[in-house]
Amino acid sequence: MIRRMAVLACLLLLAACGDGGGDDNEGRSTTERPSPGNGDEMRTMTGEQAARRAQEHIDRAVAALPVRPTLEVLRDDSAECLDPTDNGPLGRYEVGKTYWLDGLPSERNAEFVDALYDHWNASGYRVLTDKRSAPDRFVSVENSDDAFRMSVQQSVEGDLSLGASSPCVWPDGVPPADSDQSSAG
Repeated sequence: MIRRMAVLACLLLLAACGDGGGDDNEGRSTTERPSPGNGDEMRTMTGEQAARRAQEHIDRAVAALPVRPTLEVLRDDSAECLDPTDNGPLGRYEVGKTYWLDGLPSERNAEFVDALYDHWNASGYRVLTDKRSAPDRFVSVENSDDAFRMSVQQSVEGDLSLGASSPCVWPDGVPPADSDQSSAG
């Protein structure tokens, strides 16, 4: 119970962090293209594509660990972007996946979190939050190419969780037919 509450708090913190500072519009061309104002639709990847991409980010991060954990699904869902940090329209969703990293010796958590941090730094992620030295270790990052965010957090019990979430996407990759985005022009 405490383990799940800790991760929920982590996810809420990551969502509340907003853009984490800096210019958030760089590198979004592969995921989101704001409408140029000529009536073109704002296209995104689909929800299904976002779920696959989140899993790819997780798989690469897990492969960077010195010990292979067992992944236990904690979260595999989507939530409506009610306050999009990209100033885009409502009705889009953030797709996320979070896993417990089971089977890792907790006395080595600092090593595992450092390995993820190093992997992310070497792989084009921008660090949003770095609390590796805190008792409840937490690091959040954003990928410079596709704006997916990832985080690792240590629970009170010493368990690690690893998550990835997409930027705001339309479920079908385009605005619904009845939205203002698709009827412009």
